[in-house]
Amino acid sequence: MSLGNPAYSVARPTRRCAATDVEIKPGECFIATLVERPGEEDLERLDFSLDAWEGGARPVAPLRLFGFWKSCLSDAEPNARQLLDDDELLDLFEQLAETTDEKRVAFRFVLALVLIRKRLLAYEGGVPAVVGSGKPGLLRVRRRRDAAGEVIQVVDPGMDDAAVEAATEQIGRIMNLDASRPPRGGEG
Repeated sequence: MSLGNPAYSVARPTRRCAATDVEIKPGECFIATLVERPGEEDLERLDFSLDAWEGGARPVAPLRLFGFWKSCLSDAEPNARQLLDDDELLDLFEQLAETTDEKRVAFRFVLALVLIRKRLLAYEGGVPAVVGSGKPGLLRVRRRRDAAGEVIQVVDPGMDDAAVEAATEQIGRIMNLDASRPPRGGEG
């Protein structure tokens, strides 16, 4: 994946356990995962019932676990709810804190920008990357709910402004972060 052109595609809940093929019913909690498939750009979503996950079920090779979060299946119409609620987004952001994988670093950086836009993280300064030089920068943020909270450092992988803007919009659309806002330009 080129950092200048990230492409993430995340599906809605499958409503079926990937391990057991048992239906996940409205109101039931489950573990949603994002996995990478070798040779493919997009991330694939697999859902696991809590029983299966707690029993050790995980994505199997050649799939590689990218991230996961706990969620509960809503009774609401699928388009009426964002794919990840605020706490799930923050959990995914924190889960990627120790990664050194290029894709995950870029994903976490763009996710941090989305979380700043959603006012879940507060910008605390940083040092921009030198685009094209391979020299990363650093973005400092903290959780808004915790005014005296710890400052979190996020690696800026050096994506140009157009790539960051495109990736931020794409993640917002794909993860349905702005479900309450009408689509621009008649897109849907």
